[in-house]
Amino acid sequence: MTYIKAWSLKKVVGHVLKAEVEETCKEMTDSSPGTKEYITGYQTALKQVVDELSAEDRQRYDAMAEEWTNRSPPAEVQRR
Repeated sequence: MTYIKAWSLKKVVGHVLKAEVEETCKEMTDSSPGTKEYITGYQTALKQVVDELSAEDRQRYDAMAEEWTNRSPPAEVQRR
């Protein structure tokens, strides 16, 4: 049985811009990773980062999501 992970724009942004999403979440929640407040605010922070993408970046990350779903993500992504 083969497992195929469907990549979305948010999943790609969450991976590629991980540091930016984490920083945004820390600022929004005033808490550290692993705390309940941080975990609760993570999706909101991710949405904010996605919403602030330029049209060009959004298109690039959408293309990456499609490629990663149809083929496979880069090796460093697969290792995580």
